[in-house]
Formats: sequence, structure tokens, C-alpha cells
Amino acid sequence: MTIEQRPGTTIQSVARALTIIKCFEDCTELGISELSEQMGLSKSTVYGLVNTLAVFGYLEQSENKKYRLGLKLFELGNVVRGRMDIRREAHPWCRMLADKYRTTVHLAVPSEGEIIYIDKVDDTSSVVVYSQIGKRAPMHCTGVGKAILAFLPQDYLEKFVFSRPLKKMTDRTITSREKLLQELETVRQKGYAVDDEEIEPGLHCIAAPIFNHRRQPQMALSVSFPYGRLWDIQWEETARDVLYYARQISERLGYIED
Repeated sequence: MTIEQRPGTTIQSVARALTIIKCFEDCTELGISELSEQMGLSKSTVYGLVNTLAVFGYLEQSENKKYRLGLKLFELGNVVRGRMDIRREAHPWCRMLADKYRTTVHLAVPSEGEIIYIDKVDDTSSVVVYSQIGKRAPMHCTGVGKAILAFLPQDYLEKFVFSRPLKKMTDRTITSREKLLQELETVRQKGYAVDDEEIEPGLHCIAAPIFNHRRQPQMALSVSFPYGRLWDIQWEETARDVLYYARQISERLGYIED
């Protein structure tokens, strides 16, 4: 959802400042000219915004006179992480799953049609490079995303997923409404979702939703097997394990199964 699409009153200068911060998601350092080009604003306007962010510590200037994210964002990020008690609760289960299958385990939460990875546990023998804590990805082409979407109400799909084209990430990405709805029905029947090279070639995932005490999908857990590793495991056994560990975490959230 863009700034213009968000409900309620927005302050243009604040929105622009926050957009500047987002420009650094894919670039370590940026100069005023580069930010001006990306934002479509004059250099003088961008400089004023950047200087204000720097004064408050959200940006800082490097030795080459360009700007990078400041330590204030790191401090605030740690405050948010400290509030994520469930992340600490879930981490031991993620570690056990990663150790058992010698692979990468993800924990992710939904955010307006995307998922955000809030934890990633790697085994030294198998590391998934694509993901990292804090990174976003589309829900329709990730195992964790589909595991959550399958148990969300239809109006969520209409508002955050089907309101825009389904982005094609690989040749296997589901890009039609009908196929995605069919896929989500399969997820509901099995209880778990799969990502069959849909977000990155060679990457396979098995994911299960984690429910809160209201029986709502609050997050999802997945195991990822890159570049052929999937054929070394027993699919159904792994799926059962993912479901089991997801259920254990759900119970920590107060979920009671029928």
C-alpha cells in the first residue's frame, strides 16, 4: 500500500522523511543527488529532510559525504525486538528443527500482503542466502505467506493480495487469482504450505501457521531446503514435524486445538 492509499490524515514532510529512510533498504549509502532522483524532489528539499533526520540520529554522514542509516534506528529496532517475547519463546523450537534437518528455519509474521522474517535459524551445513531478519517478501509466493493466507478471512486477500497483480518472482510463481485460491484450499486441507521454487529458483520450503489464543494465524514457521536438498528427506515426515513444532509454539500463544 502506498502512502497515498493509506487511510487517515498524513503529513507530507513526515511521509517524505520516512520514504527517504526506506530508500536505504537496498543501498548502504546514498548521496543527496541520488536521493533527489529516487524521490523526484529537488536537492534543496531532500537536503532539508536528510539534515533533519541526521540531527535526530536516524541518518548519519559517512566519510565520503554520503548518508547511511543511523544508530537511532538500530536502537529502536532493538526496542521492538525486545517486545517480541514470542520470538524468544519460539527460538528453541526453531533451533531444534534446524538441527534435526540440518537446514534453515524461518519465523515470519504477516504485514499487508507481505511477510516479514522475524527470526532465522541456520544450520552450518545449509544456509539460505535469500532471507534475512527484517526482510519482506510477498505472501503469495512464500511457504510462510501461504500458510498464513490460507487461514485469514477473504477480505484480507481482497484488500492486500488481489488488489494488485501477483508479482512473478520465478517461472513457478502463482500469478493468477484462481490458482492461488486453489492452492490455499489445499493448504487448509493439509494444514501446511509448500514453496516449490516460487520465490527463488532451487529453493523449497515447507511451512505451517502458528495460531494465537483467538485461533487466528499470527505467524508461520518454515523449513527451507536449497538446491536439491529436498530430495534427501521424507516429505511427509518433515511436514508432520513442521506442523508439530508450529503447534507447540501456538500453544505458547494460548491456542487450544479442538
